Amino acid sequence: MRFMIRIAICDDFPDVVTQLNKYLSEYQQLNERQLDVKSFYNAEDLWEHLKENRCDLVILDIELVEMNGVELGQLIRTELNDYTMKIVYISAKNCYDRQLFDVQPLNFLPKPIDKEKLFKMIDLTIQLSNNNERFFTFENKQGAFRIKFSDILYFESFGHYLRISTKSGDYEFKSTMSEVMEQISEARFIQVHRSYIINYDNTSHIKYEEITMSNGYVVPVSRDRRKEVRNRISKWEGASL
Repeated sequence: MRFMIRIAICDDFPDVVTQLNKYLSEYQQLNERQLDVKSFYNAEDLWEHLKENRCDLVILDIELVEMNGVELGQLIRTELNDYTMKIVYISAKNCYDRQLFDVQPLNFLPKPIDKEKLFKMIDLTIQLSNNNERFFTFENKQGAFRIKFSDILYFESFGHYLRISTKSGDYEFKSTMSEVMEQISEARFIQVHRSYIINYDNTSHIKYEEITMSNGYVVPVSRDRRKEVRNRISKWEGASL
């Protein structure tokens, strides 16, 4: 399963937003890639969205009325401290080189938008997202959390809740094992028991019936999953276990 690319479009001209949505819909059909596209017509609404929802790619007009695209880009980098979100600026002008430097945009697309250049930006976003650190996101009564995959040890299910054990501590949230797997399916996580999903990259010792995590915690491997676990690890390691 390939992860969904989350894209936000922001331009105060509805025709531009409509055109971009049309191009992105065409990209999905041509590449069999699922895109989650949200449209905005001012920077303020997009900023409120980004404070609660992370995007992989923001396609952002520079000449917005109140808060402009450069100011929003600076907020993304400084207030959200997010330097992995990709920003592609669009504009009918071409005089923003110095202002854009600190925002570290992925690229700049002049208007009218060239469809093929836009497609290349999406391809590049996907490539960079595959290479960059990914995050697991969840919410509980304490708020919303983003945990690096590399910091996760394992997930444990109990009742209608899950515990995520990380290098810095444990958290509990309401979810299901299948919902968790939807987020982490492309990384080296595997469900070894009806109640456990482990991060293979944070294991210290592998046995047929149990796996020891890097913090010393021992996770059981259920009898009906042992063959699948063995085959999966063999594939990752490129050797027979």
